[in-house]
Amino acid sequence: MTRKTHVAVLGAALLAVAACTHRAERRMHDTYHDVFGSGEREGRQVDLNTASQRELARLPGLTDDDADRIIANRPYGSPRGLLRKRVIGERKYEQIQDYVFASQPGRETSGRYRDED
Repeated sequence: MTRKTHVAVLGAALLAVAACTHRAERRMHDTYHDVFGSGEREGRQVDLNTASQRELARLPGLTDDDADRIIANRPYGSPRGLLRKRVIGERKYEQIQDYVFASQPGRETSGRYRDED
């Protein structure tokens, strides 16, 4: 193949990846609204320290087994505790990070969290 052909093929591949990524993000957005309804995200996040198995399993990208592991490894000081404790991987964390928070015992649970564990 010529250099122009290589560039054209690479460009087409990048466009295909971008389209797939956009579709995946749209599915995550739609899943969020299916789970939590429409409206603002704040106040509609799931607390990693108190959510039921069903609530956790309904988050985008999580399975029943993921939800069980999250519950088994409680408590969390922050959502990043899921990564520190190796409960889920980076890819799944990125899918749910906007939908979760970790309440602190004896503190107000406003949907915001400290970034420490």
